[in-house]
Amino acid sequence: MWWRMLWILIACWLLSAHFLRYEQITFAIPFALAPLALLFRSLYLLRLLQIVLFISVFTVWGVTAFETVQIRLEQATPWLRLSFIMIAVMLFTLGAIMCVNGILRIRKQKFSWGRSSLH
Repeated sequence: MWWRMLWILIACWLLSAHFLRYEQITFAIPFALAPLALLFRSLYLLRLLQIVLFISVFTVWGVTAFETVQIRLEQATPWLRLSFIMIAVMLFTLGAIMCVNGILRIRKQKFSWGRSSLH
């Protein structure tokens, strides 16, 4: 289960680093702190983390990929490698979303005998 948490941590910190690059501290700090949701056994916090990561795939990485490829095309510079990197980052973030499902499944099995905040 630790590798799932690490995957989510890296995905959130990549988003945080992206916002730090553009000096948008108001977005960078929440993404840097978002993995703290993994410390709580709350279904709602983990689902919220999933939703935020899913939305960020399109609104952050998708928009960034489109804009940077457009800039590269306008400048007549190589853009194919950049597009592969951006696709990899988007797939990595989607993998982090799937890792949240794995954490939820493991916690549900582990704590199904007693009162759990997952029900």
